[in-house]
Amino acid sequence: MRVTGFIPAELQVLAVAVLASFLLWVFRLVRTQRLSLGDSLLWVVSTLVAVVLAVFPGTLFWVSSFLGFKTPSNALLAAAVLYLAVNVLFNTVASSVNAARLRRLTQECALLRAEVEALRARDRADPPP
Repeated sequence: MRVTGFIPAELQVLAVAVLASFLLWVFRLVRTQRLSLGDSLLWVVSTLVAVVLAVFPGTLFWVSSFLGFKTPSNALLAAAVLYLAVNVLFNTVASSVNAARLRRLTQECALLRAEVEALRARDRADPPP
C-alpha cells in the first residue's frame, strides 16, 4: 500500500514559521541562562524532527504506513503522547535529583551554621587577651 501525502503549502509555511519561532525562543532561553544547554537538547532535537516532518510530509505518511497506522494523524498523535511521556519522565528524574541535592545542601548549611554559632559562642566566652 503506497500512501502519498499532500499538505497545503500555506500550512507547511505556517508550521515551519511556528517551529522556527519556537526554536529561536529555546535558543534565547539558553542564551539568557533560563534553560540549561543539556535540557535544551531534547527541545531542539524534537523541534528539528517536527521541521523535517513539516517540510517533507511524505515522511510522516511513509512512517505511519510502515508502522501500520491507518492515518498519519494517529501516528503523529501517538508520537506526541510518547514524546510528552518521555519529557515528563525526564523532568521528574531531574526534579528528584535536584530535591536530593537541595536536601543535602540544606543539611550541610545547617551543620556549618551550628559550627559558626559554636565558634562565636566560644569566642564570646574566651575573649582574646
